[in-house]
Amino acid sequence: MSTQETVTERQAGQPLYAATLALLTLLLLGQTNWIWGSLYFQHHTASEIILAFGLLVVFFIVCVALLRRGLGQATTIKLINVSIALLLTFVGFTYFKQLELIPMQSNALHKTLAVTLAITAGLLTLKISIDTWKRLYLAGIVGGMIFIFFPVVLANTNASTVYWPSPSYQPPTVAAPNMPPQNTIVLLLDELSASAAGPVVKQLQAAGLHVTVSNIDPAGKNTINVIPAIWMRTSFDQSVACGPTQLCSTSKVLDFSKVKASSENIDIVGFYHRYCSIQGLRSCSFSPFPIKSAGTELACSFPVVNKLKFLGCEASESDRKAFLALRDSMKKTLMEAPFWQKGGIIFAHLMVPHPLMGIPLKTLSVEYTDNITYGASVVGVLAQRAKSVFGDNFRIVVFSDHPLRPEIWCADKTYMALKCKPDSLQISNQVPLIIAAPNVNNKAPLAIKNNIAIFDLLYQFDSK
Repeated sequence: MSTQETVTERQAGQPLYAATLALLTLLLLGQTNWIWGSLYFQHHTASEIILAFGLLVVFFIVCVALLRRGLGQATTIKLINVSIALLLTFVGFTYFKQLELIPMQSNALHKTLAVTLAITAGLLTLKISIDTWKRLYLAGIVGGMIFIFFPVVLANTNASTVYWPSPSYQPPTVAAPNMPPQNTIVLLLDELSASAAGPVVKQLQAAGLHVTVSNIDPAGKNTINVIPAIWMRTSFDQSVACGPTQLCSTSKVLDFSKVKASSENIDIVGFYHRYCSIQGLRSCSFSPFPIKSAGTELACSFPVVNKLKFLGCEASESDRKAFLALRDSMKKTLMEAPFWQKGGIIFAHLMVPHPLMGIPLKTLSVEYTDNITYGASVVGVLAQRAKSVFGDNFRIVVFSDHPLRPEIWCADKTYMALKCKPDSLQISNQVPLIIAAPNVNNKAPLAIKNNIAIFDLLYQFDSK
């Protein structure tokens, strides 16, 4: 083959190469939330993610090569253009959900509209000239890369050093004042409604503690909104993972690796969030959500691919027994923390009474009741242990991130199979704030109205 023929062949293939690269860029863009979420929640390592996308790139290149050989370049490019339109519609639909322009739980109307738009966009691609497509390929590649890496740039440039805990009367970026010496247990019982906190209160009272209870507003709808709001003391309503240790909500960023503990006497036991990236903690234990099979779960995380029957994606959902084991393991870790030997502060974010997911064995209402009973028993054990270790010199603070969310759980197919109607006493718009101590505190309690200010309590403690 002459040099001129080689150049001509390369030029003829350029639109196909550009179309393939644009499609791969959009595919990567559609998985941006999954990538950062996998790293933040520690579901997958960076090497696993790179491997998954590497295999996907090889798969696409082989498919394009086979299509080109069998159907010709022109037809292959048209098929890729239709795929780009369909994928772009999916990406747009996902981002509209993220921006809360459409509900996260899409109804039939939203899904029908999305499908209609996708089909219309796919048909319109056939009307666009190849010269116009060349410009669109370039725009898609450049624009896609900007959207993919913008969260990383934002997270690394906008994240400030944050001091935790600090009082709400000053910005979290200002070094916190010294906290009084204390032995305080702060328990975040995940998804505990204010109206359902009775068993927790009874356990504390049974331990002989003086208990005060109030109902406060949550700082957001979900854990991913509430925790950064508490740490940053500002709304994180559009919070998404945007890096290995970062959460972003529009231009606001919380980077747990840039959070500095305000005391050397703080232990943390938690799950879901990157608490253990906080600097200066005495000890920290993090428990990621269990997944049954990393390899299968990676494949099941891709739209369309997860519909392939041989992958068994339905069977690879998180095992309920693994969540029970996680819950028990966190209790064990909590009881072994340095706090019990050295005092100070321990903050525990426990996965109770949060529904256990997996394949439910009970209705949501019954399971939630049982989970509250389990959580209350843990609180009771902690109260008795604190009395034996610290005498009268301790305090227990119990609160929650958000109340039970029946709108989420009753839309889940695993709970829809059973009666999904929580008891009316389990439904509330608020969360409890429970403060228990051996003696009555004569000081006027802080007027906390929202859990965003929960750690103000650490600056009010009477040592006995």
